[in-house]
Amino acid sequence: MMDRLLRNNNAVKIVALFLAIALWFVVNGNEPSGAPKYNNPVETYRISEVSLTPKYDSNRLAIIKMPKTVTVELKGAPSALNKNISPSDYEVYIDLTDFEKGAWKVPVHYSGFPSGLSVRVIPEKVDVVLEEKQTVEKDVIAQFVGDVAEGYSVGEAILTPKRVHVTLPESKIREMGQVQVNIDIASARAGIEQTVPIRVLDKKGNPLEAEVNPAVVEVKIPVTSPNKQMPIKMSYVNESPAGFSIEDIKVLTDKVTVYGPLEVIDKLNFYPGPEIDLAKIKEDRFMQLKVPLLPNVIKTEPDFIELEINITSSTTRTFEDIPISINGLGDGLKVVFISPENGKMPLMVQGSVKHVNELTKEDIQLYIDSSNLPPGEHEAPVLINLPTFISTMQEAQPLRAVIRIEKVE
Repeated sequence: MMDRLLRNNNAVKIVALFLAIALWFVVNGNEPSGAPKYNNPVETYRISEVSLTPKYDSNRLAIIKMPKTVTVELKGAPSALNKNISPSDYEVYIDLTDFEKGAWKVPVHYSGFPSGLSVRVIPEKVDVVLEEKQTVEKDVIAQFVGDVAEGYSVGEAILTPKRVHVTLPESKIREMGQVQVNIDIASARAGIEQTVPIRVLDKKGNPLEAEVNPAVVEVKIPVTSPNKQMPIKMSYVNESPAGFSIEDIKVLTDKVTVYGPLEVIDKLNFYPGPEIDLAKIKEDRFMQLKVPLLPNVIKTEPDFIELEINITSSTTRTFEDIPISINGLGDGLKVVFISPENGKMPLMVQGSVKHVNELTKEDIQLYIDSSNLPPGEHEAPVLINLPTFISTMQEAQPLRAVIRIEKVE
């Protein structure tokens, strides 16, 4: 029967059709009709310049060599890579906690990346050199920057503290030069007080990265203004009480140093001292008086002066025929004395016995100020100029003279 079917062409065609259909089902029948005809895609994403963090004993060791950054390669499905991956979420680091000084090749670790990603760090190992730290004590040097104002000068800088501890890798200790602070004194006119950071320099003057304890110092620099030493001139007002006279005044501090701008002190040849009212002194006195400050004067040294005043009983003496001089007479004019006719007057003075006995007629000056007097006859006051601590008895009745001012023919 099989032979008859195989000899029938139509039967063979029908069998072939069924075999073809069966073969198609064998090949395609195991796959679900909705399954895709491709695999899930995988993408690669690289993050460059990722900071490499060392974990080590920073109090004992210093890292001399280590790359600062690495590259991180991420692989995974687009959905995982499209997540917001922030540097704050992950960390790339090397663990040096069990390492001693020396050169090492250390594996790089990571944490914090999203799950479902393949992470690879490039390079996977890095070269690291560790050195032990050393601490030395160094003096701090003050370095002035700029120039003070004209005429001013700076004193020695006072630093607190004067010495500091500097910590460096052992290979850098040999390179260390000065430990210094820079202080700007440009145009300074007063004392400087600053808190200044410390700089560590190598022997060529280049900055060194170092740990400094303390990191700052307190700086005080005296700035001295222009100054000039000059004699002090005392000022005496009023006369001694009746029956008393000044025997002697010893100014124990006869010179002072005056501090101030150049344009002020250059004009001074002496310094005006404190004023003493002689009318209030009836006995020997030792006095300490504050030196007054003139406008724009910063200070005086000393700022107090000392003096001794000796008081004695007074005596009187009369000098005859003291000539009267004429001051301020205009050109082409002359003076004729009417009273006194001879142009001379007697004068009674008083003072201590010592001063009165030492006085001469030449020490006494009588004069008339004619600078504002026109030609004609005038009764003019006679002015008196006496040495210090000598007074006149004429204060109750001032001296007067009658003169005539004439043109010279």
